[in-house]
Amino acid sequence: MTLETTSTQPRLSDASKAALDALLQRVTSSRELPALTLGVAGATGAPLYFAAAGERVFGDPEQGLVDDSTYLELYSQTKLVTAVAVLQLVDGGLVSLDDPAVVEKHAPELLAQAVLSYDDEGNEVLTPLAAPITLRTLLTHTSGQVYGFESPLLAKWEAAHRPPSVLKADSGVGAYTRPFVFQPGTRWAYGIGVDWAGIVLERVTGQTLEQYFQEHVFAPLGISDLTFYITPENAGRFQTVQARDGDSFKPGASFRDKTPGVRYAQLSGGGGLVGTVKDYLRFLQAVLGARDAPNAVVSAAAYKELFTDSLSDEVRASLNARPDKALKQRAGAGPALGWSVGLELDLLDGEFGRKRGSGYWGGAAKTGFWIDPASGVVAIVATQILTPGALADLGFKKVKDEFEREVYAGLV
Repeated sequence: MTLETTSTQPRLSDASKAALDALLQRVTSSRELPALTLGVAGATGAPLYFAAAGERVFGDPEQGLVDDSTYLELYSQTKLVTAVAVLQLVDGGLVSLDDPAVVEKHAPELLAQAVLSYDDEGNEVLTPLAAPITLRTLLTHTSGQVYGFESPLLAKWEAAHRPPSVLKADSGVGAYTRPFVFQPGTRWAYGIGVDWAGIVLERVTGQTLEQYFQEHVFAPLGISDLTFYITPENAGRFQTVQARDGDSFKPGASFRDKTPGVRYAQLSGGGGLVGTVKDYLRFLQAVLGARDAPNAVVSAAAYKELFTDSLSDEVRASLNARPDKALKQRAGAGPALGWSVGLELDLLDGEFGRKRGSGYWGGAAKTGFWIDPASGVVAIVATQILTPGALADLGFKKVKDEFEREVYAGLV
């Protein structure tokens, strides 16, 4: 797929900025969301728009308002950073995306697992792997390593075996050691493959993900507020997590232990980062910036991988057939979505302004971002909502879509 891009630095009209200000005020004053941060930027320079509104501690304005120094739990927005870090190893000749020997050498616990099924009597059936595992299959969610909420099959196994939890700090690699739910390369299903890619990175480099990210990804960009660690210094800067309670909100529980000083025995390359929206926006700018000139963080080859669909026709069809992807599909237009080693990709122009070839993702606490090479912009929208049993939040989606529409209405 050949993508059109623009190297012109975009601008955002004053009218659009005013509309975004109005959106922020409406959403937070009406309590549609607990608090909201919005950011839009080109590949370089200061953001075209950055603002935040709402209470850091919902319902307690005396605790202050969110701003560009507020910390959020970023969860699956970690995945793109892990992908960029792995691509740096590829650039350095330390690993290959497509050589099974890399995973065989550095993740033997993973290769010891089999493909899970159940027979008609409900007995477990474990079938040996019939296809190789590579970093590409791990990063593109085609390995068969999935989240329990993604697979009733795996949820049944977890209920029977009670393996270590990824939510417990002392669980280690055992928290990610699960059977496969399909043969590698045959389907798309969201899961812990990126965590295993992060484990491989740690074992190749001899550094933790925190050490590697800080030295090779964040420091070159002047980023100091993205981390895996809760510290006494950042613990008081978090926007509090809320859960839906009818038409309002109540305090919600995080998926991680936020006690200052806690160290996870195995850091999660799929969901462990916390930090500020402003610094994550700077990271997104660096990714987009490699479109025109390779930089210290993303090479030309890495950039190409991030915006190239890695899926086979069969697997792409399985992705686009999912009920949660149905709204993206258009009759007669072909599949709407693909997946690279770091991003879900729009294969069609989006409904609210994003152009074909954009890459995007988000985090469980209702944060979302996109990178649009054709328009030359990156954007991020974020709050903090974790409602038990609900992965989607229609209120957040509505605001996110409105944000996107206003951004593209004002790009000049």
